[in-house]
Order: sequence, then structure tokens, then C-alpha cells
Amino acid sequence: MKKNDFAIFLVYLSMFVVAILIGLFAIKPVMDAHGSDMPISSIALVLISLIVGIIFNALMLELGHLAGAKAGKYRVRSWTIFGIKFYKVDGKRKVKFSSYDGLTGQTKVEPLDVQRSSLSAYISLPLIFFFVEVIALMVVINVARGQEAANPRIAWLHVAALTVLATGALVFIYDLFPARIDAINDGFLLMLFTKKANRVAYNNLLAQETAMEEGRTPPESPIYDEITDFTAFLNSLTVYGLLSQGEMDKALPIIEKTLAEDSKASLAVKREMSALKLATLFERPDKRKALQYYEEMEEDEKRYIANITTMSSLRAYLMVAAFAEQSDYEASYAIDKVEKILKNSESVSKDIEKSLVQLDVDLVKKEHPTWELSKLPWEEAEEKAEEPKQDENKEEK
Repeated sequence: MKKNDFAIFLVYLSMFVVAILIGLFAIKPVMDAHGSDMPISSIALVLISLIVGIIFNALMLELGHLAGAKAGKYRVRSWTIFGIKFYKVDGKRKVKFSSYDGLTGQTKVEPLDVQRSSLSAYISLPLIFFFVEVIALMVVINVARGQEAANPRIAWLHVAALTVLATGALVFIYDLFPARIDAINDGFLLMLFTKKANRVAYNNLLAQETAMEEGRTPPESPIYDEITDFTAFLNSLTVYGLLSQGEMDKALPIIEKTLAEDSKASLAVKREMSALKLATLFERPDKRKALQYYEEMEEDEKRYIANITTMSSLRAYLMVAAFAEQSDYEASYAIDKVEKILKNSESVSKDIEKSLVQLDVDLVKKEHPTWELSKLPWEEAEEKAEEPKQDENKEEK
């Protein structure tokens, strides 16, 4: 599922605000009162405590994931902390530097049983570890505060504990933020698993990702009848696979599951599936069903297509312009937006979207051979690449 740019901005803004508030109203007063009594520079103390806090809280988070995965009946494929990846190959433990998807680390898992494996402990254990940390540090803070009058030099412990606690708060604000941010965090999983159908669906996704990354044939993706935004997304991956093979008649019934009245998909997802259905109908030889479906669409659905925010809405707009409105200007308008919209598409479907829009443009050109349409981005790139060769041929002649 796509990252939410606003949510990413919001989570980092929240972390920044919390850091400033704790710094100004909790740490600074202690430093102002006892800074001269501390064994080292106040700034050095905060920096050292910050480094310790980051390492300690990252370990608590990822060790919680590790223990939770094993408790939930998952195979731990790899465990990464600050780019140091621990994994096994043929039963032998290996260590290497690796990129990871997360703030401080990543624990990759595979369900041992897609129906019964549960990520509940994977999500809850890091939070339990943090609560224990909070209790322990609050005890330290209160003890240090109580002794500062008689022994000012102990104030360093007060500052260090506050800094470590603040760091933990920032790590867990990121981890528990309830949205799809720049990594799949526990907050997103908590939100996802409020619907029971998503739990098994997510396990299926993990099993497929594991198989592909390990060079095995992935298990066939099931078609989900209980529709949520997440299962609709997974169904759409199957739809794109079918469309890439020209299997439009098999793809359409899967799209209909999301559009059905009993579907629990959000309005935004239904709008997207409606645009995908329209574009797919226009790709069939007989355009009458597509034209009829477009005529029966609600105004909000037509407005969604007109706004061109996704590749499905773009392709639907292109086909409506060519086959319903007979407008070469509007068709070129859609083609001009391909590069921008394609850049923001899901990476898993980007190549298929590219081939589908190429198919649609070819259909439009076949229907309207006299139209002078805009070039697709890759067509323009090919033309530019050919220009030097043409110039060389002219010089040779």
C-alpha cells in the first residue's frame, strides 16, 4: 500500500514537537539549576545520553519484535539493527551490513501457518518493554530529584534518565503512529488488524514476499471475498497480473468484489476500482458496455476520473476522451500527465501500468489514426536516443 506523505510529515513533526517540549520544560530546568555541579559538560552529558537512548530503545524495539515473532509462530528470516543484519544461510549464522525498512531496524518474518500465525505478540511485546523502561526510568528520575538538594552532583542521573526516556518516546511515537508512513510500523499493523480478514491476508503477503526474495515459487495469491481496503489492494495485484496477460474477462469479476454493496472498502478505494473497471471495459473490442457504464456513473465517480490522480483514473480519462467525447485535446492532456502519475504509482504495479497505458494509447491511435497525440515519456526518450544516430547517418552521406 502507498505511503502517506502527509502522515510522514505529521509523525516527524510530532517527534520534533515532543523533543522540544521535553528539552525546554523537563531537561533544561535541571541543567540550569545544577549544570555546574555535573561531572561533565551538560551538552556532552545530553549527547552521550542521547546516543545511549537511541541504541537502548532500538534494541528494546527490535528484541520485542524478535521475541514476539517467535511467540506468534513465525520464522525469523533476518534481524537488522542500525544496518547490521543477522540472518541464516543453510543453517549457518551470517552477519553483514544491509539497508532496512524502518527507523532503527527491521525484523523480517515468515508465517509458519498463514491461518494461525499471529503478529499480536510482535506488536505488543515492544510496547510492554517500553512500559517497563518508563517505570524504571521514572523511579530513577524521582530518586535523583529527591536527592538533588543534598547531593547536587547526582543531577547528572536525572538529566541522563530524562534524555533516555525522551528518546524512547520519540522512537515509539514513530513506531505506533497509526498510518502507512515511510516504513511499515506497528501502528499501521495495529490499525490493519482491527479487521480480522486482514490478518490472514497479511500472512499470505508475507509468505509470497519471502518466497520471491528467497528465489522460490511464491504461493498463488488467493482471491479475497471479504473486502477491506487491504484485501482490495491485494486483489488488485491479482487483477493487474491478469490484465498484463490480457485476461480482462477474468479481471473484471475480481474488481466487482470491491464495488459490491456489501464491500467494506472505503469510498476512495471504490472510486479507484470504478476507474479501473471503466478503463478495462474500454480495452475490450466491444465498447458499448464501457460507454453504458460511464453514462451510469455517479458524478463523484466521474469527478474522480477527471482529477487524474492515479494511473487507473488517467487511463479511464484517456479512453473516455477518445471513445465517448471524441476529443484529441483531452486525450493528449491525459498522455501529458503519464510521467508524473506513473512516478507516484505503486512500485509493484508500475511496469504493468506502463504496458497498460501503452495498450490504451495504441487503441486510441487505431481508432483515430489522424489524431496527432502527445508522445508517451518512453516514446520521447526513444526519439531523442535516435537523433544522434540519424545525424551520424546524414554526415556519412
